[in-house]
Amino acid sequence: MDGPSLATNGSQPHERLDFTVERPLHGHDAGASDMPVSRSAVLLRRAAVPLICLAFAMQFSIMTVLRFIRVPDESWDVIAPRLLVTVCGALFSLLNLGIQRRVGRATTQKRILVAAGLAIAGSYFHAAANLAVFGLFIGLGDSPFLEQLVFYCLSGLDWLWFYLAVSVMILALTYAANLAESDDRIAALQSQAHAAQLKALRYQLNPHFLFNTLNSIAALIGKKRSADAELMVESLSDFLRSTLTMDSGKQIPLGDEIELQSLYLDIEKIRFPARLNVTIDVPISLRDVLVPNLITQALVENSIKYGVAQSSERVNLAIVAREVDGKLSLQIGDDGGNAGGAGPQGGTKVGLRNVSERLSLHYGASASLTAGPRPGGGFSAEILMPLKRA
Repeated sequence: MDGPSLATNGSQPHERLDFTVERPLHGHDAGASDMPVSRSAVLLRRAAVPLICLAFAMQFSIMTVLRFIRVPDESWDVIAPRLLVTVCGALFSLLNLGIQRRVGRATTQKRILVAAGLAIAGSYFHAAANLAVFGLFIGLGDSPFLEQLVFYCLSGLDWLWFYLAVSVMILALTYAANLAESDDRIAALQSQAHAAQLKALRYQLNPHFLFNTLNSIAALIGKKRSADAELMVESLSDFLRSTLTMDSGKQIPLGDEIELQSLYLDIEKIRFPARLNVTIDVPISLRDVLVPNLITQALVENSIKYGVAQSSERVNLAIVAREVDGKLSLQIGDDGGNAGGAGPQGGTKVGLRNVSERLSLHYGASASLTAGPRPGGGFSAEILMPLKRA
């Protein structure tokens, strides 16, 4: 793969940008208990009470209409006791809802057994309330106790179908709500793991760069170049202030990414004032395209480490951005000077692997990294990623 053309003009001045310092997470901002709950889970939980009330309202209406059809003369006398019994049944079903929610983390088999037991209990509670309320309002007559007991048992069986339906409805709603919440927790945990992985990959860069820079500062001090050492410390401070406060998973405009690399290259120019020539060719139309922060850092570091640092001649380093087939192409390459090497091919390739893994985490198969020695000498890498604007 041919690297970027190095026949362009020299280093271009860049206007300094203000980088937003992100607020660190505190307390409730970062707590695991604050995992988002989807709108579907909330709606399922809120729908339970209205649906129970609707079921009993329909039951009351149907029973009343049927009574008017069968015994029109006596229908008005039983409306009040029937309404009271209906309210008792609705209250028991709300208790049913509370109990099923309490056992919401139990096994499915246990939840089904609880729902069935509550349906049986509800049907016989309704039958008991029916006998008590109608006995209070109308009277039970002179029926023998055994006859009343048989009537009670048969009445409970009559109501069993209705309370089974209500209990199954509650079971379905609570199960669906719990399932939605579980999906939310899994998604949140996956997001946290993804962010942690991105952060770990990004912070692989900083210690390596910091180690090299501190060594360079020590070398400058040893050579009595105190002014250069002081300037490098100030540049290092600016670079670290801009990068260490950034969210690892956040994407930034390409213009900001180039500005970060300009800060880094300012440090390297102090180390290699006569050996490093930088060309940055990024069209204004592409500066608002979003890229993972510091995605080019490892590639620029490789050019410094394997090209500039190992060459006694001037090395031309180029950063070129282009739009290619609807994607963003970022090329970082150097001509190698007289280093005689082929970039990081003989090294651990940690930087290249880091970039490749970060691209995969951000974009999956939609992004790629291609890297290798250039035919004319030096090393070149190209990143292709989706073109998304801020």
